[in-house]
Amino acid sequence: MSRLRFLGDVLLTTPLVRRLREVFPRAEIVYLTEAAYAPLLAHNPHLDEVLAFPPHASAAAQAQFYRSLRRRRFDLAIDLFGNPRTALLTWLTGAPVRVGGDFRGRGKLYSHRVPASTGNPDAIAFHLRSLEMLGIAARDKRTEFFLMPEERLWAQSFLAMQDIDPARPLVGMHPGATWPNKRWPASHFGEVARALLAAGVQVLLTQGPQEALIVAAVKQQAPGVTVLPVLSLRETAAVQARCSAFVSNDCGILHLAVAVGTPTVGLFGPSQKEIWFPYETAKGHVAVDLTIDCRPCHKNFCPLQHLNCQKQLLPLRVLPAVWHALNQRLP
Repeated sequence: MSRLRFLGDVLLTTPLVRRLREVFPRAEIVYLTEAAYAPLLAHNPHLDEVLAFPPHASAAAQAQFYRSLRRRRFDLAIDLFGNPRTALLTWLTGAPVRVGGDFRGRGKLYSHRVPASTGNPDAIAFHLRSLEMLGIAARDKRTEFFLMPEERLWAQSFLAMQDIDPARPLVGMHPGATWPNKRWPASHFGEVARALLAAGVQVLLTQGPQEALIVAAVKQQAPGVTVLPVLSLRETAAVQARCSAFVSNDCGILHLAVAVGTPTVGLFGPSQKEIWFPYETAKGHVAVDLTIDCRPCHKNFCPLQHLNCQKQLLPLRVLPAVWHALNQRLP
């Protein structure tokens, strides 16, 4: 199966991976994704192999990669991305059964075409429809990320070096996001952090590349927070697993926190929580958004240039969700 990118999208396919293993316990199951996202699937017991696709390799190198796929003689190929490249790649495997979306033109490269969905299925249900084309009923929609014991020990030691007390509750926050339209204001993150700190809760901030100014702005609002350096995906996951709760913008790090089992609060601006937050409230996961006329717009930049879906989502709306998530882990 293949889902080349992105962070959250790959994690949202893990229920499908698990279901395939349940149905085909003796099959060799291989997952193809871009090299940047391969660590998300490392140590997954439902997979026999993770192939790292080289998106920036030369044409000759990519052609060699395609030939190597064909030599594997796969019986079944499932394309969970559906762009022209992955449709062609799926066809080039030579698998007799090829499942993918019924897109105009490239849909002809699949033997089993998944029809366009009616309504707005959530992201996990959208992927599981590929299995339904094979007569396989969907079951558990829980996402997964598998940490090794040594990674958990590393996180414990790393947080101790940051003066984090393991006996006190810890809330992680990720105030960054790739697109401006998906960033809750730093001042709002700061206000929530101050409220938590005043209640004796420790707060740490994670960050991605080029997000130093964002976390610095939150730190200015709440000087008591602990700012972590840029970590790898697996290091970030190990830290999230140590948190009592996690608060994040609508980005890949949000889905990573859920996948490691930490109660997570998702902050939604232009996108739909009904699609992109298919997680159980009973496990402490809560999505918060604001009902205004201009959302959801699904834009990366605010077309009205006011970002009211973020600015008007006030900390007073978010704090109860954080306490709900936090209470799932507190004794």
